[in-house]
Amino acid sequence: MKKSYLFLGLLATTFVTANAQLKVTSDGCVSIVGNSSSNGGKLTISDTQYNSYPNNCIGVLSKLSDASSYFNIGVMGSVDSSDGYFNLGVRGVTAGNTNGRNFGLFGGLMDSYNGAGLYATTYSTPTRVLGRYAAYFEGATNISGTLTAMEMVTPSDERLMENVVLLGGSRSSEELDNLMDIDVFQYSYTDKALIGEANETDSIRISVRTCNSFKKESGREHYGISANKLQKIYPALVREGQDGYLGINYVELVPILIRSIQELKAELDEVKGNDGCARRAPLVNAVTTPATYQARLYQNTPNPFTAQTEIRFSLPDDVKDAYICIFDMTGKMLKKTPISSDMSSITVNGYELDEGIYLYSLVVNGQEIDTKRMVLTK
Repeated sequence: MKKSYLFLGLLATTFVTANAQLKVTSDGCVSIVGNSSSNGGKLTISDTQYNSYPNNCIGVLSKLSDASSYFNIGVMGSVDSSDGYFNLGVRGVTAGNTNGRNFGLFGGLMDSYNGAGLYATTYSTPTRVLGRYAAYFEGATNISGTLTAMEMVTPSDERLMENVVLLGGSRSSEELDNLMDIDVFQYSYTDKALIGEANETDSIRISVRTCNSFKKESGREHYGISANKLQKIYPALVREGQDGYLGINYVELVPILIRSIQELKAELDEVKGNDGCARRAPLVNAVTTPATYQARLYQNTPNPFTAQTEIRFSLPDDVKDAYICIFDMTGKMLKKTPISSDMSSITVNGYELDEGIYLYSLVVNGQEIDTKRMVLTK
């Protein structure tokens, strides 16, 4: 019987050596390969010679070559379990003193073909990626913490759009009023953003954290608007997360802000004429004289102002009739102050007017010389 076991052992050794399917070296490395060459892994599974990492220490090394299946997978991790606190298909953890070069999971995209070094999806199968990316995420993605990026790009090509409606018309006149109803807050996140609880299993205490989308950062102040209130005005800009909390698409709020600025500019242009002067009934008959060409109106200082501001001007000596007129943005005259050539400025007190934007004009010898704008804040 012992001779039979010895014979079978020798036969198995001869078979393995001859075919080089299983190889165990003196340092404990195991290779399951198609040849006897060293592959650099503690456990190497390969269907071809693989010497790309001869000077590296690799726990598990796997390579497929010339595979023609529908899915070609180098390493696959799968968990199908209804028990346990965590089910991880693949886990990568690293620790060491190579500061800045410790990576729990590393994925690279080689050659020049499209794809992604790291691909994650909420669907059962991957999609075809039209481009080259270090990482590609398909589906809802949540980042609990700070996201740092050199640039944020949102697809906005008209070829990708349908049901396009120009933001204008009757709704356009409401955009600025809608934005005026939104309060801007300075705030910090509550403790609800990070909840921790401990569970015990197999005599090992495991800390389980449940995090929503808005992780609290101690001492950090934030600026934003109320998603609850914005939802009533622009519901398309507010999304409810899977944790039940509301979030805002601030990127798409920018076009509405731009449209509001355009609306405000259009209203200002209605008050002003095409030549930049205030559009209103003529103050006096416009009579051009040589003296009017030498008259000058300057920007008030300070501007904006609260307590008072100075409007400066210069007039030639032969001026017979001149004054400064102040109008609101509808063109209504609020104040008319006579001036003369021996004057260089007048003072406007803040208590004389309500907070807002005003126009002031210099009129000389019946000719409106110039019109400028001033802002009063209180």
